[in-house]
Amino acid sequence: MKKLVSLILILMLLCETALADTGTVITMDTSNVPVIPEGTLSAEVISFTGNQTYAVYSAPTKKSIRGAKGKARVSTNGWIQVFGAEDDWILVQYDISDKQNRIGYIYINALPKDVTVPDLNLKRAAAVVNYDVEVTDDPLVSKTPLAKLTENTKVTCLGTMGAWTYIEGTEKDALFRGFVPTECLSGTVTTLREAEKAIAGSWKLYAGTSIDASRIVFYEDGSVTGRSTLESGREVEWNGSWQLDYYDSNRSRYWNDSEFELTLSRGTSVELYGLRICRQSSENGKIKYALVLSDGTKTSGMVLTE
Repeated sequence: MKKLVSLILILMLLCETALADTGTVITMDTSNVPVIPEGTLSAEVISFTGNQTYAVYSAPTKKSIRGAKGKARVSTNGWIQVFGAEDDWILVQYDISDKQNRIGYIYINALPKDVTVPDLNLKRAAAVVNYDVEVTDDPLVSKTPLAKLTENTKVTCLGTMGAWTYIEGTEKDALFRGFVPTECLSGTVTTLREAEKAIAGSWKLYAGTSIDASRIVFYEDGSVTGRSTLESGREVEWNGSWQLDYYDSNRSRYWNDSEFELTLSRGTSVELYGLRICRQSSENGKIKYALVLSDGTKTSGMVLTE
C-alpha cells in the first residue's frame, strides 16, 4: 500500500511539473471572432498560454501610441487573432467586450514555443488625408478613436481590410498605426520622374487662385501655355516654360508641405509654387491625377484637375 501511495504521489508531481512547463490551456469562446474582410491583411486564431496579460501598442515600438489611455493590455484567456510578425512583434486582434475589439502589437515571445506565424506582408505607400478624420484600432466593431488627423496630413499606407486602410502616422510626434476609411486618402507622387510625367497635359481650375489661370497646359518639352481672365472679363492666352524640382518641406514655405517646387516662367516673370500631385483614381488602367499648388503666402492655393 505504501508503495502504491508513493507511486501516486510521484505521478501527481510529474503532472504538476508538466503543467508548469507547458502552461495552462484555457477553453475559450470564439463565437464572436470577427471575419476579416477581403484585403491584404489576414489573421487566424492562435491558442496562447492561459492566465497571461501583455501590453498592447498601436505600432511595433514601446514609444508608439497605446490605446485605453496608455493602458491597453490583452488577456490570453480570450480569443486572439494573429495577423503576422514584424521583427520582435506580432500584430493581433482581441476582444475587450461584446462591443469593442482592438488591433495592436505585442511582443512575439508571447507566442507558445511550438507556434510560428508568417511575417506581416505590409506594403508602404505614401498618401494624404483628404479631410479631418479619426484613426481607429477597432475598424470592425466600435470604431473607437485612437488618434485624429487633419486635412492634408501625410501618412503611410501599409495594407487594406475591406473598406479600411491600415496606415502609419504621427500625432503630436508620437508614432501610431491604425485604420481610416480608404475613401479619405489620396496617394501622393514622391518621385520626380513620375511627377514630370504626371504634370504633362491639360489642366483646368477646380478651386483656388494661386495662379491667375483657368486652364494650363504643361508640355513634355518644358513649355507651358495658359488662359487667364482679366478683370474686364476678357480672356487672354499666355505662354512660357516650367520646371520641377524636389522641395525640402523643412523650409516651411508652402502651406501643404509640398513634395515638389514648380518654377513657372512667363514673360519677364518667374514664379515659384509648392506642388503636391495626388493620385485620385484609376480608370481603364490609367491613373488620374490632381495638382495641388500653393504660393509662399501660406494663405492661397489652387487645385487643378485633368
